[in-house]
Amino acid sequence: MSATKFRFTEQAIEKLSGSEKRVRYYDAQMPGLIIDVLPSNKKTFRVYKKLPGTQKPLSVTIGTFPSISLEHARKQARKAMADIADGMNPNDSKRHFRAASVTLETVYESYKLSRKLKETTLRGYEQVMDCYFDDWAKKRLADLTETRIYRRHCELTKRSPAQADLAMRTLRALFNFARAEYKSSDGRTLFPHNPVTILSEKRCWNNVARKQTRLRPSQLQPFLKVVNEMRDEAMVLRQDFTATVCDFVEFMAFTGLRKTELLELEWKNVFLYDQLFCLDDTKNGQGLELPITKPLEEILKRRAEYRVSGFVFGADNHHGRVVEPKKIIKQMNERADVSFTLHDLRRTFCSVAETIGVGTYTLKRLLNHKTSRSDVTAGYTVLTAEELREPAEKICQRISEYAGFELDIPDKSMVKLTKQLKSLTKEQRVELMSVLIG
Repeated sequence: MSATKFRFTEQAIEKLSGSEKRVRYYDAQMPGLIIDVLPSNKKTFRVYKKLPGTQKPLSVTIGTFPSISLEHARKQARKAMADIADGMNPNDSKRHFRAASVTLETVYESYKLSRKLKETTLRGYEQVMDCYFDDWAKKRLADLTETRIYRRHCELTKRSPAQADLAMRTLRALFNFARAEYKSSDGRTLFPHNPVTILSEKRCWNNVARKQTRLRPSQLQPFLKVVNEMRDEAMVLRQDFTATVCDFVEFMAFTGLRKTELLELEWKNVFLYDQLFCLDDTKNGQGLELPITKPLEEILKRRAEYRVSGFVFGADNHHGRVVEPKKIIKQMNERADVSFTLHDLRRTFCSVAETIGVGTYTLKRLLNHKTSRSDVTAGYTVLTAEELREPAEKICQRISEYAGFELDIPDKSMVKLTKQLKSLTKEQRVELMSVLIG
């Protein structure tokens, strides 16, 4: 009999010791029962046997020695071998047991670890779980039935239809994740049914309409007038945070960018000489290069003069930047007698662009909207800051006209000439002047 095959006894197993690599020993008394000995001297009982009609043996872990005795290991091995003889995989039973006991909280934590989530997205998920499913966190996913989900959606709808739908979309995503995460050995999911589908079957999704609010052309004048007045007052009174928020709001009005993307803009991504700036960490994960138009240039030069951190819209806090400008915006609304949100400025920018005939792909790029993979034309449309400069200037010009003041937009040829002159050395400039004078 070989050194790795012998009749298992407690004494014989105790004498086994780990070597440089794992060694597998076979029980001569019960074929199929094995013990693996690791270099760390950990000894694990397993059943190693083929399912009928298969080529590759199954490895079913029973437990470690001496935590379980040899007698107990043989007893468990007999059960496992009986299942295998009947064509059942004992490992599936264990998977089913684990899946049956998995909680909503466990699935949520696994979901977060499996994805690279932006800070704002993660914050939104945390809010949903804390506000709407805190009492379900320790419940088994298997216990979250259609009836429970339907009732919870009805309860939340009374408070906020939009938040009710948001909460259930999050729960639906967690069930879909569990369906892909927990599977049997043959690849079949252990969570075949998503109970959130009951909301579709009963047609009780609230489907809250997308907001259509924006600033009308007649509102742009009082809006921008108040922004300028509040900034001037804040600079005189050294209210740096208020002045920074005013610059941020005006910047949003002339770009239509998303709040967080703009607040996270760093000076290292601003290139005043080249008249462009870049956004790296965007909502759709794609970098964006945009031109610096005339209004933006004035704002950036002012922010550079009052620079307090590596962020363009910096602030004296542990973030180093403005995080939540709601209080200042509320003051703007009261003084201008208008009602706007930051996302209204994005819709306003988009609407103005549409009225002056800016192309669809150009506008998508300016707003950094993701195009569908099926849109082949979009894949061939590559727009850099230079291609976007003219339409961006036109949009700014129209917004300025609505606001009651004109922009002094330099001629494109003069801009190009100025850049060329700046690139010349002192000697080249002197030579050029002598040629022009002569």
